[in-house]
Amino acid sequence: NTNSTAIVDEDMVHDFVTGALKCERGLAIVPKLTKLLDSARKSGVKVIFCNDAHVKGVDHELKLWGEHAIAGTSGAQVIPELKLCDKDYVVPKRRYSGFFRTDLELLLRELGVDTVILTGLHTHMCVRHTAADAYCLGFDVAVAVDATDAFTEEDYISGIKYLKEVYGAKPYTVKQLTDAFEADTDNNFNS
Repeated sequence: NTNSTAIVDEDMVHDFVTGALKCERGLAIVPKLTKLLDSARKSGVKVIFCNDAHVKGVDHELKLWGEHAIAGTSGAQVIPELKLCDKDYVVPKRRYSGFFRTDLELLLRELGVDTVILTGLHTHMCVRHTAADAYCLGFDVAVAVDATDAFTEEDYISGIKYLKEVYGAKPYTVKQLTDAFEADTDNNFNS
């Protein structure tokens, strides 16, 4: 149900959408993601942003991807269209997974969450690694298929396929999710 569900959004920050690692496909999901987050907040579904917040000149990931989403810079801040608010949570991360050496698991457990709905960027990287840890930690995994994306269509499709086949992630559209939130049913997104 909505009380035990959280949306975990990956890396919808300036540097991933319009900055250093700009992704046009990431920009394209903003309207649907905004609608989903607005509906979630109204329905009591927790909204958690897991964002890269790298240590300049230190983090291992920067060697592969170049400087991006440096902690304390605008590049690491949630894009304004997603309307980050006081009810939301922000979990900074320094690796692909939102769980790796962060307090995301502790936050989810203390909020009473058993189902995570993944959104954001990129289905074949950060979303995938977060899904892996969520699954291994015993959370039910869902993915908002039209509120996630990747650099290419191929990366997006392979990412979604992997989430479904390896972690049993249930795919939902934003419309299906918002309808379920608004109905406030006992849907646990895994029926």
